Amino acid sequence: MALPIGFETAVNPSNIDAVPKLLSEVASAGNALSKTGGAPLVSRLELLAKARELVHALETPREVMIQHPSNTMAISFGVYTGLWSAMAKNGDGPQKVSDLAKQLGMQEELLQRMMRHVAASGYLDMTAPDEFTPNNFSKSLSMPVMSSGYYTGPPILNPTFLHAHDWLKDRGYKIPRDKNDTAYQVAHNTKLHWFEHIQSTPPHGQNFNDHMAGYLLGRPSWSDEGFYPVKKRLLEGFDLGNNDSVLLVDIGGGIGHYTEQFRSKFPDAPGRLILQDLPVVLGQIQGLHPRIERMEYDFFTGQPVKGARVYYTHFILHDWPDEDCVKIAGRVREAMQPSYSKFLVHEHVIPPVKQDSEQTALDLIMMTGFGGKERSAAQWSDLLEKRCGLKIVNIYTVVNGIESVIECERPE
Repeated sequence: MALPIGFETAVNPSNIDAVPKLLSEVASAGNALSKTGGAPLVSRLELLAKARELVHALETPREVMIQHPSNTMAISFGVYTGLWSAMAKNGDGPQKVSDLAKQLGMQEELLQRMMRHVAASGYLDMTAPDEFTPNNFSKSLSMPVMSSGYYTGPPILNPTFLHAHDWLKDRGYKIPRDKNDTAYQVAHNTKLHWFEHIQSTPPHGQNFNDHMAGYLLGRPSWSDEGFYPVKKRLLEGFDLGNNDSVLLVDIGGGIGHYTEQFRSKFPDAPGRLILQDLPVVLGQIQGLHPRIERMEYDFFTGQPVKGARVYYTHFILHDWPDEDCVKIAGRVREAMQPSYSKFLVHEHVIPPVKQDSEQTALDLIMMTGFGGKERSAAQWSDLLEKRCGLKIVNIYTVVNGIESVIECERPE
């Protein structure tokens, strides 16, 4: 029996040991192609194949999970049927299709055709005819935080994308402004907002929560050293006052990923830690540190916690059109103590050039499914300062805007 698969499998390169050899082979194939003037088809395809091998070796399973296009069906098949979990339990050695088909109770030819496509695409290792060996990618799919991406993407996102063009055409090719009137409602035949709909159709709500945990794997935490200076900006100057003093309010924090990250990094920090979300979300929490308080809250209503040191949101405002963001941020502003409270908006900040594909892909998801968007620094300034009356003190960024914290204060 193989050892349990750890999270490190999902965030490490799929085959880092192969990189030096692949670099040499890419260089060799590139030289061969250049000597022929780039004309021979075979030479070009050989270089392309080696370049793809190099990319696959450098990609982490988590990066593959959030951006899969054409291989979705075959990989999802392995998720839904338990193929990847079975292979992980069987161990790291070669496994025959015939044995796996018997183990899973399915037709051998069907399994063979699915697996050979995944292998041909670079996400499973074929070691002999009809024999495959697990790699980091396939093993990581045995974990719910990774496999959930294939429960969330194909049935939820793909239909929305397929309906997006007709929706846009019917509305004169203009971006959606109403959170309840997007391609999502047409694709899923519902009048409910995206979040309301998935929570009302189990197990999509739980799958989404698991997917968000997977999305965070390998991402920088806002409270990491070198990202946002927690000690200097939050802990210094924190007013203990009494036992009710609140250090952190995590607004719309789901099942507590971000609050728990903060608590684990600063276990001795004083003050209360409060996790806020809707009852249906909080009810899905399976484990939470006793220090973290759960509070049922709808962020369109008045914020019940007044004068906290920090109000924190992660990927909340990008889900909503500007008018709704003004309401959400406005509720935070009303609760803030001027020149003391911080509003930390943890989001993408899209740079003017060299945007990352995760940013642009997520922007299209927000547009077609939510009526929201990923915003530039100028757009954040317009939203938070001009329209909400907040002051942006600084924007802290670690990698090209992929993760940024926008620190806001309420002026006197």
